[in-house]
Amino acid sequence: MRKFLPIILIAIIYIAQPVRLSAQTNPLSSSVSTNDSTAKVYLNNFNSAHIGYYGSTQNCEPYNVYAFKYKRNWFLFVSSGENLSFMHINPPIKDKSINYTSSYFEEGIAKSHSVGYTRLVKKKRDVVDMDIYGYYKFNRYGRKVIKGLLYLEYPFYNKGFFKWKIDEEKAKEIAAKKLEKELEPLKIETIKTKLNENIPIEKK
Repeated sequence: MRKFLPIILIAIIYIAQPVRLSAQTNPLSSSVSTNDSTAKVYLNNFNSAHIGYYGSTQNCEPYNVYAFKYKRNWFLFVSSGENLSFMHINPPIKDKSINYTSSYFEEGIAKSHSVGYTRLVKKKRDVVDMDIYGYYKFNRYGRKVIKGLLYLEYPFYNKGFFKWKIDEEKAKEIAAKKLEKELEPLKIETIKTKLNENIPIEKK
């Protein structure tokens, strides 16, 4: 698996743009971002961020991995030259180990780091056959942000032990039904303001 990792990462970088364009038409679809200036600005273009993993592809193209952790979730920024990709490892989706989230999710992670909602943990962790040396965890403010992002990114996300993994197709179906219900015309009763007859009304 380790020898296929560089191929997977470089494939992610090159296919990123088409996937992102298709994801704009369907908010529930997954996406990969590339050349995302917003995330780079929040992260100061990684000038001061800790690199958790150094790697290179079979074409000898170097890339750096910046890791963030929340409970079982790993959020990885992969920087290769001018390209930037983002992936969610161990997402709360049944039978899925890697997910490519929306740009809003990625920007939320980056901004949380930029405002000081993270702290560096100097420990080694194995993530997708990579030896991550040093990663970021979220403080109490950052955890609130991440929990909100998870609820937005994954409909009906439940952090409970037995309900942690959700069925993606079922979640999409439930979300679509709820949306249809919300779009039904509402019966709004007209509210008439009662005026005191003794109050004079000036006519212009």
